[in-house]
Parts: sequence; structure tokens; C-alpha cells
Amino acid sequence: MRLTVQARPSMPRFFAIVLLAVATMSLCVSCTRSSPQASLRRTQSWTIPGVLRIGVRQEPDTLNPLLAQQEIDVDISMFWAGYLIGIDDRNHPLPELAVAVPSLENGGISKDGRTIVYRLRHGVRWHDGAPFTADDVIFTWRAVMNADNPVPSRVGYELIQSIERRSDDTVIVRLRRPYAPFVSIFLSVSASYPYCVLPKHMLARYHDVNHAAFNTMPLGTGPYRVVRYEPHNLIRFEANAGYWRGRPRLKQIDMRIVPNDNTLATLMRTHELDLYFRVPHIVAKTLRGREGVTIVSSPFTRYVDIGFNTRSDLLSDVRVRRAIALATDKRALNVKVALGADIITDSDQPRFSWAHADNLPQYAYDPRRATALLEAAGWHLGADGVRRKGGSALRLNLAGASGDSVSIQARELLQAQWRQVGVDSDIKSYPSNILFASLPDGGVEMTGHYDAVLESFANGADPDESVLFECRWQPPAGENVYRFCDRALDQAEEAALRSNVEATRKAAYAQVQNILASELPILPLWFERYDFAVNSNLRNFVPAHVASPFWNTWMWQI
Repeated sequence: MRLTVQARPSMPRFFAIVLLAVATMSLCVSCTRSSPQASLRRTQSWTIPGVLRIGVRQEPDTLNPLLAQQEIDVDISMFWAGYLIGIDDRNHPLPELAVAVPSLENGGISKDGRTIVYRLRHGVRWHDGAPFTADDVIFTWRAVMNADNPVPSRVGYELIQSIERRSDDTVIVRLRRPYAPFVSIFLSVSASYPYCVLPKHMLARYHDVNHAAFNTMPLGTGPYRVVRYEPHNLIRFEANAGYWRGRPRLKQIDMRIVPNDNTLATLMRTHELDLYFRVPHIVAKTLRGREGVTIVSSPFTRYVDIGFNTRSDLLSDVRVRRAIALATDKRALNVKVALGADIITDSDQPRFSWAHADNLPQYAYDPRRATALLEAAGWHLGADGVRRKGGSALRLNLAGASGDSVSIQARELLQAQWRQVGVDSDIKSYPSNILFASLPDGGVEMTGHYDAVLESFANGADPDESVLFECRWQPPAGENVYRFCDRALDQAEEAALRSNVEATRKAAYAQVQNILASELPILPLWFERYDFAVNSNLRNFVPAHVASPFWNTWMWQI
């Protein structure tokens, strides 16, 4: 998704990011579980016991994850919504509304991989007191598949041949064919596009959910209720006394929407906020050592990339895309905008994942090779230092998020780097809820109104990202906003999705990554480490590394 405590079960093979747990041990800077001594720290004068004040930069485009295009929408859902399966800070699947994670070992997945049985948690109630049942799960699947609901992805959901209610507490799903990532996708937090379970009794009356009041005042089964939403300003949550895990430890959460990092940092310094998340590393540096403020750093499966519109007249020639890759100094960018803290990558798969391929085509910074490629593609240098071909200047529309200090600085640096080889660019900034909006809402990416875009994407627990690159998932069907189409990639993606054998999937994903590195619909730059500025009185804040950091909001305490 673009810019979502019980005993831990063993991890089934389909949760493919198991190696991340090992990597996290060495990469996480100050991501530790709170100790018993933590509760002995004195309460700061600015702390309001039981009330947590959070600052976020991004404006949500909806509070309904079914229609969500941004990570912030999923992050918000972690306070009020319920999923069948969650994922914890050790990258283990966590039963939520399902009492167990279906697997071959526990009989939840049939030997042929086509039947999955979900046993649901008994006694869970929606915020209005209505019981949660199998009917809600089935209704949610139908809402995803409703062609009039502009969901960002139906990957996996479209493979369901039938879904039936055996009882209030049991759902049986039958697939058209085996699909390895299914359990990590279906109504699961760990999906690239996480969809929570929706209340049938509230939404079944509508033909579609596009204009339902639910999208701004949702009703869920989570630890907190949304009681107030002021767009561009505030989302207020109150504790759900009937939460199935027990009453959460916070009474109230105020999430303030402040679209500027400098303002958010000021509010943290003046102790008007208790939690500021996804803090740019440069800003986090200024907050380190501040009285009452702790910086928590944690690696995340979210990569920053330059996305190319492969149908743009300027970028349809792969030689131009390769030249731009060679003209991009990733390490210099990382040092300047992230203090070198993020993890340079050559792939959309992190190096700590089993799916990452070795020996991929590389694009080390090389302006001379970039120049040669541009010349070979017919783009010749003009007197003004900008390349031209057939009377057209090689001047790119370089899009990105407004209010994001890292994005703005990085694009300015890219502009300067590319200009050295004769590629000019106009920096265009849009609010994130416009940049990443759906096609009906005129999203910049979805409508293709850009040449290149600085963006980020959060992987799910499974390496599948077919919705970003397969031919069939170009808008309006899916999230292939690059308009990229390669039949060999499609075949490799589908081979990986059909098999539960890791070696088979690894070979297929190696082919996918080689095609992506050669054809360059995107240029991956780095995987992020998230910085969080936290009131030192906040307890039990331990970020997860997949989908959303906020896996245990019911445990937070201040």
C-alpha cells in the first residue's frame, strides 16, 4: 500500500517474510519491549494520563480500508477495526477475529491448497453491540468483489470459487486453484492492501460503499471507537469498553492532522503531542536528547522508489529510463535526505527476505553511461543544457507529496542530478490524498498525469506484488500505475502464486526481479527505517515491521 498480547503461534510457510525477524534483531536501533522498570518513571507535567495525542502529516482519503490508497488509512484502522489475522512486532501472524491462523499443520488448509477453514472468535461485538459473525466475513468478500466499489486490489479475492457459512463461528473458503499467499492476504493486516472485516448489518443496505457515512465515521470491533472526525484537523477515538481482549488502557486518543513536518516537530518539542510517527530522519535528529522525548527507530518493509509512467512520450523508451537510473546517485540521496539511515536496495524485495534475488542488473551512479544511452535514444544536448528530440525537450513532470520534507528535498536533489546529463524536470507537489487517490477521484498516479513520481510502497508479509506490475492490473483494474506490461513477468508472477513450494516461488520471483531491473517501471532506492518521536511516558509502544507499525494499540498506556 502506498503512502496499516497472546501466545504466538508457529509461523506457517506462507508467511514468507520469516527472515525479517532475524534481520530486525540486528537492524532495530531502539525497538525494545518495555521493561517492568519503565512503569517506575515519573509522569511528566505535560502528560495527560489516559489521553494520547498523536500527530500525523498525511490526510486520510477515507477511514474505510476497503477504499484506501494510503498507509495512513490502514494505520488509523488499527485503532478501530478488526481483521481476521494480524501480525506482531516479531513478524509472527497473530490470530485476531479468527481464533487460529489456518495452516496445513492445523488442518485449516486442505492438502490440495484449495480449501481454507476460518474458525471465528466467539462473543465479539461491533461497537454498536451487534454480534460479529460469519455473515460479516462473507459480506466483506462480496463488497471487495463488487465492481462498483473502487477497491485498490482484488488480488487473491477473485480466486474464491465459493465462500460459505457453516455456522456463526465458521467460514469455509474454496479457491479455484491453489494460491500461496491467500491466508496472508484475506482480511489480513499483513496484506499489501489490508481490508478489515465490515459490518453487514450497517452496510448491506447500500448498492456500494462509496458514499456511505461509514467511510468517515466507521464502526468496528477494535479497541477504540471513532467518535469525531474533522477532515484536515482531528480524529478522536474513545476506548471500547466491550473490546474482546478487555478494556484498552487508554481512555482517549486524539490524532491531529498537521501537514508539515516542521510544525509537527515543534508540537513535539512543546509537548503538545505524545507520538509523532514516520518522522524524517533529519527532523528526528533535532528531537534526540529533548527532555521527555524518546526516538524509536525500526526497519520497515516499505521501499522508496521512482515510478516511471512507461506510456509517457518522454519515458516510453527503456533506454531513457535506464539513463535516468544511471544518473541517480542513490547513496548521495540517502545521506542527504535520510542521514544514511535507510537501507539501499536494488529490488522491490528487501535483502532480508528469502525472495530477494542476487546478481540483479545494477545501476551504479555513472553519468557518462547515462549520457551515452540518451544520445543513442536520439536525445541530443541543446544550447540551454537540456536534451531535445524532434523539437520536444526532455523535461519531466516529477511528482511527489506536498508537506513531506523528505520528498521535497529528494526531488530537488534528483532534479540537480538529472540536469547534469541534460534531463530537466518540473517538480510538482500534491497532497497525498490527491496524489494517491482512486481513479474515480482523479488521483494523479491512477490517471497517469505524471512522468516520474517519487513514492513509496509498503510490502505485505508475502512477496507478491503482482497488482503493481502485471498487465491486467493497469487502472482501472488495479494499481499498475506505471502502465507496464511484460508477458514474461506475468507468467513468472502467476507461477509464484500457484505454488506453496518456497524454492519454486524463489525462482519465479528472481525472474520477476530481473525483468523489473531490466525494464525499470520503477527504480527502487531504499527500504526505510521508521523513526517515531515518543513521549517517554508512553508504555508498550513496540512497532511492527509489516503493513502498519500499530499492531498492539490496545496495550498502549500513558
